[in-house]
Amino acid sequence: MKSFKKFAAVAGVAIIATAVASSATAAGTAWTYTGLTGPSHWKTIDPTNYATCADGTAQSPINIVAPTRSDLVNLAFSYKPSEAGIFNNGHTVEAEPLGTSTSAVKIDGVSYNFAQFHFHAPSEHEINGMHYPVEIHFVNKSADGKLAVVGVFVKVGATNAEWAPFISKMLSATANAEETKVELDWAKLLPRNKQTIRYNGSLTTPGCTEGVKWNVFNHAIEMSQAQINTFLEAYSGNNRPVQPLNKRVVTLDSTSAK
Repeated sequence: MKSFKKFAAVAGVAIIATAVASSATAAGTAWTYTGLTGPSHWKTIDPTNYATCADGTAQSPINIVAPTRSDLVNLAFSYKPSEAGIFNNGHTVEAEPLGTSTSAVKIDGVSYNFAQFHFHAPSEHEINGMHYPVEIHFVNKSADGKLAVVGVFVKVGATNAEWAPFISKMLSATANAEETKVELDWAKLLPRNKQTIRYNGSLTTPGCTEGVKWNVFNHAIEMSQAQINTFLEAYSGNNRPVQPLNKRVVTLDSTSAK
């Protein structure tokens, strides 16, 4: 697997568009990724609910440059295969687990239940100023309402069979998750090597709520160019620009083999 330096080098491969919203979107006031309702105006269009988008000091995404190396406790995933509901929320296409089984990830001793994933194209996070063509966010929530997001970069490579069921339904998904269902093995959608880059940040969509634990995988998954093109056809251009780091510590797990 690639080191961080090599990982950063491939991040510029196939920068094709931009897409999707992040962790959880605020309903109500209209917002977009361009023009007078774009990211630089989010606070203006709803000063009450979106003020943190402009005034926050721990915002996401960020440009990841020379993270501090530290031996971190591995993320412990207990993601279980289940039926998934796929839906279009107007900013991205999401998938959420249906049924009664619970999937979760344990981070620093805290268990976070898996809620949904969605994508952005190109990636919202940058590596040394470079984007991947797609970034997927797995959103997880603790019993006390805290959020932990797991970020997965996508690069051009071999066809990804595990992602094929979701990709095949993206363009036909409606706003109702009950109308488009597939079976997904959530754990197999993640990279095999689970080395992470971690920092404290925020949601990347309004209201940009802070206190989110970010865990970005240091190793990208592969998809074919045709599969990536389907993401871009669904949404393109809806990634929030990177935000100031403001002296936050960004940590790369020093153990490369996970």
